[in-house]
Amino acid sequence: MMYDILIKGGMVYDGKGSVPVRTDVAILGDRIAKLGDLTDAEARLVIDAHGKCVTPGFIDCHTHSDATIWAAPLCRSAVHQGVTTEIVGNCGLMYTRLDPGDFDPAGRAVTCFYDLGGGVCPEGAMAACLDKMDAMGASMNTAWMVGHNAIRVCAGLYTADYTEAQFREMERILREAMEAGFIGFSTGLEFVPGNVSRPEEVQRLAAVAAEYDGNYASHIRDEGTYLFEAVEEFLEVCRKTGMRGSLSHLNVKYNNGVPNEYLQICMDKLKAARAEGLDVYTDMLPTCFASGFADALLPTWLYEEGWGKAQAILADPEGREKVKQDFCRYWRYLSYGQWDRLLYIKPPHMPEIHGTPFAELVKRSGKDPFDYFLDVVQSVPTLEEMRRFEIQGIAFDEQTMVDTVVRDPIYLWMTDASVTAEDGPVAAVTANIQYYMSMTYFFVRYVRELRALSLEQALKKVCSVPAEHFKLRDRGVLEVGKFADINIFALEDLTINATFEHFDRLCGGMDYVIVNGTPVIAKGVHTTARAGRVLRRTV
Repeated sequence: MMYDILIKGGMVYDGKGSVPVRTDVAILGDRIAKLGDLTDAEARLVIDAHGKCVTPGFIDCHTHSDATIWAAPLCRSAVHQGVTTEIVGNCGLMYTRLDPGDFDPAGRAVTCFYDLGGGVCPEGAMAACLDKMDAMGASMNTAWMVGHNAIRVCAGLYTADYTEAQFREMERILREAMEAGFIGFSTGLEFVPGNVSRPEEVQRLAAVAAEYDGNYASHIRDEGTYLFEAVEEFLEVCRKTGMRGSLSHLNVKYNNGVPNEYLQICMDKLKAARAEGLDVYTDMLPTCFASGFADALLPTWLYEEGWGKAQAILADPEGREKVKQDFCRYWRYLSYGQWDRLLYIKPPHMPEIHGTPFAELVKRSGKDPFDYFLDVVQSVPTLEEMRRFEIQGIAFDEQTMVDTVVRDPIYLWMTDASVTAEDGPVAAVTANIQYYMSMTYFFVRYVRELRALSLEQALKKVCSVPAEHFKLRDRGVLEVGKFADINIFALEDLTINATFEHFDRLCGGMDYVIVNGTPVIAKGVHTTARAGRVLRRTV
């Protein structure tokens, strides 16, 4: 038989945690055709993998690439890290960061939700997201979640109380998406406008997604004082609906107003839920710094009468002081005066400051850091832009990362990133080191340098477990008959080239990244192949 690709002599990891075996791998079409001694086999492409690891492609179980993939379909920042599949649409967020005119031309024949600039979703626009992705093509696979905050905006809902007509509009959009092949429903309960929703609303919508055997992913309502209550709210959704659930980036930031042991208590809550029979996990990014959204810092009363009123309050000394007194939420350490932990601010309307350290901006202004930050908030033109105002800060300590994220099986690995490119319109709105290095950092820091866990254990976290949890059929394992999403690399060759000053540098060390049987990275170079697929929900 003439195979399409023959990978010879590598150490083959199955992605399930088994000890690797030195053997050959044959690919025919988009599937793995044979494993074993293939000395006499022939193929159109033969890859010498001696001295290399041959693994399943990595699954990034929590990203926001739905906002950027339209302008970066080659997904360079991800595939150069060995990511062959991403779960997108997390934290309840679905919005377009770019002008639709900047979208890749290959998908322009299809108009979808992301073409409309957010806030409206006529019939067919949500389902068309997957059709547009199919038409355009990308270099990795994607599986899509429906964002709660996004459908709230589409229903004109910014308050806790909703009309039945508003609920029916949210339900319409959600059902359309699930029937089209979206894999689940996500919430962002610390972000506008989901932060004012009640648990009853979330449960009603989750029950709709549950009818389609969807997953539930939640950025929970609070990561500080009310952390326990927020975790219980997440678990209650899973209990009442029977959904598989992933609690997004469970973390307890140090010096953030709650005892450090809260993290272990919450992990134990999730493990107890698993003992009940719930299929729940949590996930976390690998670095001690993190990204977030500035709107979660603000009291909801500030903008409940519109953004113009919020700007007037911030312009008034008494109003600003009231905001300062009601600032203790989300990254609470900022309200305690720890502004040195805020690294970068990235307001959409001020792209010129995205790469300048916050401390330098404060120094230039000659102002108190709290006032400088609120000055920038006050200058944001609209509430929609405020929702897209990113911040980046120091959140965790490495020993906690090793003891929780890295070693504990309750945690999956993710990047919380968006695919990007080194230039073009997408580069200006993705000026973030995390987008270029987070997946590689797991392997370089925690597997190679600290040896906190073995490579086979690490691969299980990022291959077979997320594939099973999200029901990505025939993905995440390297076995005969499964889809040929395969990485070939040497652990010692993986390199992180991005820095805070030069964030737009791709990782190195992936010799080959094969997606659905087609090389996307070959000899370390992107082939420009758009071999990825939309992984639609299957019954």
